[in-house]
Amino acid sequence: MEEVKGEVKVEVKAEAKSAEEDKLIRERKDKIIGFFKKNYSWVAYVLLGVIIYLAVRIRTANLSGLKDITTNDWTLGPDLDPFFFLRLTKYIVEQGSLMAVDMMRYVPLGKVTMAELYFTPYLMAGFHKIAVFFGSPSVTYSAIMYPVFFFALTIIGMFLMTRKIFFDFVGEKKANAIALIASLLLTVIPVFLPRTIAGIPEKESSAFFFMFMAFYFFFSGWKSKSIRNQLIFALMAGLST
Repeated sequence: MEEVKGEVKVEVKAEAKSAEEDKLIRERKDKIIGFFKKNYSWVAYVLLGVIIYLAVRIRTANLSGLKDITTNDWTLGPDLDPFFFLRLTKYIVEQGSLMAVDMMRYVPLGKVTMAELYFTPYLMAGFHKIAVFFGSPSVTYSAIMYPVFFFALTIIGMFLMTRKIFFDFVGEKKANAIALIASLLLTVIPVFLPRTIAGIPEKESSAFFFMFMAFYFFFSGWKSKSIRNQLIFALMAGLST
């Protein structure tokens, strides 16, 4: 009889302990859910940071193949225009500005540089000045990382544009979720990779960013009720375009 009572007491204690553990788990679960509900915007930004990190990792996976074993120096990927932009960028870095006439094009007349394609080399030269502070050893290496940097900005532009489109229709939480999914798809979609990968500093890598920002500012101005804000966003959309 005493043994039976002892077993019953043990079972009661075990059930009480199990009930306490279940209660503790529910409390922790409620705290976690409450934290995410309260700080939903911050969670969305953290996830956006993870997507950007993934985009950078994908687009720098080829870095080891951009080391020229004959010179032990960096080189660009197998494309023609990037070498042209690199040549102009090096000239800007060395001389301070682009030559008026590029005599290496349309020989023997040359090509007036301000007629076309001058924005990208100036943007690359500006990026190099920033990249130097982060350890870039040369203009060539900065040019290699240039498309990766701008695609990271493109992800942000895609997120802002998509969230702005859906914000009024589905609310902040769902708009953030849609924008994150769109940003992730943009990160992994194969068609964007050739123009945003390390070693291919083309005009498209920065053009994607400015295109999405132009749409973002356009939608922001369209939805704004303030004339002042409409004019500001219109100006920003025009500059991005």
